[in-house]
Amino acid sequence: MAISAAHLSAEDQPSAGVLRASAVRITQKNPDVNLYVTALPLKALLGRFQPDTYATDNPQGYQRPVTPSRLRKLSEYVREEEGMIPTSILLCIRQPHRADFEAVKGPSEGGEAGILSVDPAIPMWIVDGQHRLYGLERAMTKDKAKWLADYPLPVVIVDGIDAYEEMRYFHVINTRQKGVPTDIVDRHLLAMREAEGPALIDREGEKNYRRARATMLADQLNSEGQSPWRGMIRMPGEKLRPEHTMRQHSIVTSLDPMLSDNLVQRASDEEAWKLLLNYWRAARQLWQSAFETPQEYLIQRSLGAGALHQILPDVLELCGADNDYSEAKMNDLLSYVGRSSGFWHTVRGHHLVRQSGARHVRSLAEYLRERLPRPVLRRL
Repeated sequence: MAISAAHLSAEDQPSAGVLRASAVRITQKNPDVNLYVTALPLKALLGRFQPDTYATDNPQGYQRPVTPSRLRKLSEYVREEEGMIPTSILLCIRQPHRADFEAVKGPSEGGEAGILSVDPAIPMWIVDGQHRLYGLERAMTKDKAKWLADYPLPVVIVDGIDAYEEMRYFHVINTRQKGVPTDIVDRHLLAMREAEGPALIDREGEKNYRRARATMLADQLNSEGQSPWRGMIRMPGEKLRPEHTMRQHSIVTSLDPMLSDNLVQRASDEEAWKLLLNYWRAARQLWQSAFETPQEYLIQRSLGAGALHQILPDVLELCGADNDYSEAKMNDLLSYVGRSSGFWHTVRGHHLVRQSGARHVRSLAEYLRERLPRPVLRRL
């Protein structure tokens, strides 16, 4: 059954202030609580909903204030991008108020179909979807997208609960649902980059464009036969294996300094991959023992890879001075930081290596950077 006020006959259209719509009534665990599933145009909701926002003068409120930047992004999305909002808005009619419902046929396994009516004096509280509603309102009013007045939204209206139970619903929705894992987001961005190319920058920004490119490089590191990382990166959905030393997203994040480098930004994907491959092959040649038994060393873990990727732009700058980006040149430059694999050992290694966390990655990178040759400034 189509659930839309548009399917009401002319004489059944709502009178001023009365909200009426085709709906399906569902009863779940509690027989005294009804769920009404419907679709409503934005204009039918404007002025009818309100959030219970926490404030010093409303300490029982549970909603956070709306974030203007999120409203702006929602407006841009519906006006300039796909504009689909498939997830339902969740509203609540608090006791003792109740909606009116007139069934038009008998109950079925999917609930009862009928006509839902909500009196204009009954407030409807937003449980989930305030940024969607206020963002659409902004798009229609401030951003002049008048066509959004008839924009249909899937809506679920709950009645038969009080303010405390409503807050509990909000708490469960916002604390128990799990967000999309970061490594899956990496895959989304890579797929969008493959489909849209540089146009993705306008949609997702430069940072996410670099993240997509880093995911592409992570895939190559993990799959190419010449790569010292082959099979060592744990990809999404893979069970942990002994050879895994880093997760995909950790590698992706660590590659950002390289992909922020001006030279790499101008390079093709093939050239960027060749630079990265030469770099890690040079590192493997220099610290061979650490790559032969990687579980005993930290060079191919978050600390080592993170620090080495932070100094990669410095190595590329030095390579550029001689216009030589070969594996041999990179090996020569890395040799300045020390030839012993023992530096990277998990137990006997340098004290900077036996740490964890972003702060220590930066400290280790600076330690390595200071030991690289100084760039030659030919003219000052």
